[in-house]
Amino acid sequence: MSTNKQAVRIGLALGSGAAKGWAHIGVLNGLAKMGVYPDKIAGCSIGALVGAAYANDHLEELEDWVRSFSSWDVLGLMDLSWGRGGLIGGERVFDVLQKRIGDLQINDLKRPFAAVATDLYSGQEIWFTEGDLRHAVRASCSMPGILPPVKVGNRWLVDGAVVNPVPVSVSRAMDVDLVIAVDLHGLKRGRMQVLPVNMKSDKPTVEEVKEAEKHQDNGFTDLLARGRDYITGLTEKFSLGGKADAPQNPNPGMLAVMSQSMDILEQRHKRARLMGDPPDICIVPDLGDIGTMEFHRAEEAIAAGEAAVEKVAHLIEAALAQHSTDIVRS
Repeated sequence: MSTNKQAVRIGLALGSGAAKGWAHIGVLNGLAKMGVYPDKIAGCSIGALVGAAYANDHLEELEDWVRSFSSWDVLGLMDLSWGRGGLIGGERVFDVLQKRIGDLQINDLKRPFAAVATDLYSGQEIWFTEGDLRHAVRASCSMPGILPPVKVGNRWLVDGAVVNPVPVSVSRAMDVDLVIAVDLHGLKRGRMQVLPVNMKSDKPTVEEVKEAEKHQDNGFTDLLARGRDYITGLTEKFSLGGKADAPQNPNPGMLAVMSQSMDILEQRHKRARLMGDPPDICIVPDLGDIGTMEFHRAEEAIAAGEAAVEKVAHLIEAALAQHSTDIVRS
């Protein structure tokens, strides 16, 4: 890493997105290839999970784990729980993560880190910058209806995406010179990725993803992503109603309705927040074809994250050069 890059304090704001969030790993790998290593991390939901691993130099271990996922592995981590405020208990997943990242306090991490959650009753935005790491990440990831809220002190906390889906404001408050944000939903309703006929692998590399983009369709994706069907399918045996596999379906499943409605509200809120406090650089991986609960598609998401960094590498270099010049002049 060059001297100029070292002089610039870089903040990274990792946004929400459930299974799409493995793209954050690809973004961090892509930045590392450029010699860019963020100094301070702010994460929301899955961004908090990946950010915590990076903040303690466990990103490679997390990557190895998620790349090994099959759809059955994902199901094995889902401790179904209907009576606790969420479909999935979540403790099984976080038990495994704690073994890989460590039983730590946020202050023990090797880089400054903050996770965003939401007070369920007041709607207040909560920033975790100290205290138990597991509680902070678990609260930030508590997608309403899917994972139960987390009680911390006298508060019941849910997913930070409810109030701050891409936590640029948190990152900027951490005393940095430049903020790079990762928006996992920026291309959600854009073009659907279509793999070339001659692609040999169903786990594409960065180069294959870039080639695939040349063959993309310009049509809009369905309003209900295929990941909604995946999680709805898990509950069909317990509830009535048709699958929400298309907007014209007159009887979508309960979880599909809840998840899609939440997503619409989140995206509207995100646009307003980013307009009021834009990052210096926004990285937007093309993840429109990866569903909310398709955690077994980590290789595709990681490749998309790396490809997204390559697309804006020139902007990152220019921003770093400008900030380095400003630092020298000051």
